[in-house]
Amino acid sequence: MALGFWMNNKNCYGCKTCSIACKSEKQLNEGVLLRKVSCIRQDNPVNVSFLSMSCNHCEDPACVKACPVEAYTKLDNGIVKQDHDKCIGCKMCIEACPYNAPCYDEEESKTYKCDMCYDRQQRGELPACVAACPGANIAVGEMEDLQKNHQADIVSDENSGTKPNFVITVDPKLNKEPDDSAMEQRDVEVDVNTAAADAAKK
Repeated sequence: MALGFWMNNKNCYGCKTCSIACKSEKQLNEGVLLRKVSCIRQDNPVNVSFLSMSCNHCEDPACVKACPVEAYTKLDNGIVKQDHDKCIGCKMCIEACPYNAPCYDEEESKTYKCDMCYDRQQRGELPACVAACPGANIAVGEMEDLQKNHQADIVSDENSGTKPNFVITVDPKLNKEPDDSAMEQRDVEVDVNTAAADAAKK
């Protein structure tokens, strides 16, 4: 089983409701975001689009391997879950993750990571980000189903080594696809005309 997220870069208008809903659901401190919205700008042709990203719940998660206290577990349904009580704030998971998905809480001196709203799903509810999106531009489900039910322009990332579980529908107005490394999720503007991947990692 491989659960993943679908993100619609084509119709997302950058309202960040998904990010706010996640933060509210998890009661996160200031500066801690588990879902972030990147702005992608291009000059020729002029276009602005947005991409909402969180943890990719990889098939071979680097965070699980890197954590010295075994705070991360990959569940049978594919979700990569963190036992926050075990976290010692060493940031090794952040350094190991090719997408910079875990987020460090300066106030608590610990790291948080998206768990695909595991508790909500156990109750038969959608993850907070999916439920909150006013444009229905985020979905969660089996990877095969996501690819069947949505326009799958980008599926996973062959270059990361972790086999992330995500499907992206790309804005057709972009003159090149947003690089998979946009999953690093910096909440900054990215110029796709000047090495989007490099810019997203800075």
